[in-house]
Amino acid sequence: MTDLLRLDATALALIGHDVALIPDSALANPTPCEGWTVADLLRHMNERHDAVAQTVLASVKESDDPRDDFARIAARWMAALEKTGQTVEIPWRGPTSTEWVLGVHVVDMLVHRWDLASALQTPLVVPARLAEAALPLARANTAPGSPLNGPGGAYRQPFAEDPTNSVMDNIVALLGRNPRWSAQDHER
Repeated sequence: MTDLLRLDATALALIGHDVALIPDSALANPTPCEGWTVADLLRHMNERHDAVAQTVLASVKESDDPRDDFARIAARWMAALEKTGQTVEIPWRGPTSTEWVLGVHVVDMLVHRWDLASALQTPLVVPARLAEAALPLARANTAPGSPLNGPGGAYRQPFAEDPTNSVMDNIVALLGRNPRWSAQDHER
């Protein structure tokens, strides 16, 4: 198992724990992902994970609750990435370097975990080693010319890194999230 696959497994385990604890009452909470609720964010992650997993593994039926599906779909994601070689088929992108996919995914899972913690108004604890490993990946993922930036890309315009911010705040800023976003400012 590569270092990136281990980091990805750790990021998925952390967010999987958080997803399992989301109460019914929080599924409609707004998130830092403009226009998305917590349930929308879970569906997005499940759909993306399963789309990639289905390029390697057989498809499976989803339930009506995205929280229930998350752990199973995340496990399928890991199994699929463990079976791939140097490239993995990304349905919306085509054959893509597995290392690049893992580097993007580690960062995305940490940022979506931040999205959930922000939406649920819960503390976010990220192991320092994981955050430190993710920061250079976030910088690479959002560097000028990255296909993830700008119109049609996955990320919004980045906020500037700030040396007084935490590593996690700088990671979310690079992906276009305002590190000061508050669910209280976006109440239903």
